[in-house]
Amino acid sequence: MDRRIAKNLVVGTLVVAAGALFLALEDPREGAVFAVAGEIAVIAISVWSGRRGRHTSWARAQELLGSGHAVVLWKPGCFYCERLMLQIGKDARVAWVNVWRDDAAQTRVRALNGGDELTPTVLIGEEALRNPSARELRNRLGSAEPGRAERPAQS
Repeated sequence: MDRRIAKNLVVGTLVVAAGALFLALEDPREGAVFAVAGEIAVIAISVWSGRRGRHTSWARAQELLGSGHAVVLWKPGCFYCERLMLQIGKDARVAWVNVWRDDAAQTRVRALNGGDELTPTVLIGEEALRNPSARELRNRLGSAEPGRAERPAQS
């Protein structure tokens, strides 16, 4: 989930909470119904928006395996995927494949995880990492931060 979607989700949640509080002062049951319905709408919109998130076709992503790249099999609405996406940023060494948009990728993630759609599953060459941290992924790719030169040791 990009920062724009995350911001909209937070703002939407605050608006729903404010509306529910206002209604709860008048009628607690009506406030609760408003809060639940509003939160369902906010979540649905965020998941729908996420479906359009970063996506590389599985066919293209397979070409990148083994060439200093990682392929992340992810799905919208997955907290761990969204956290990894925010922490990794737009690192050119990482390709994101939305398994809900690509049937072949969904088949692959299930094959790697005993039939489960466990995301994020990160492929680096032949190795599969399940729910790695951003630090672990960067370490596996060979540097702590992309595009930054290592500082020489101070003497």
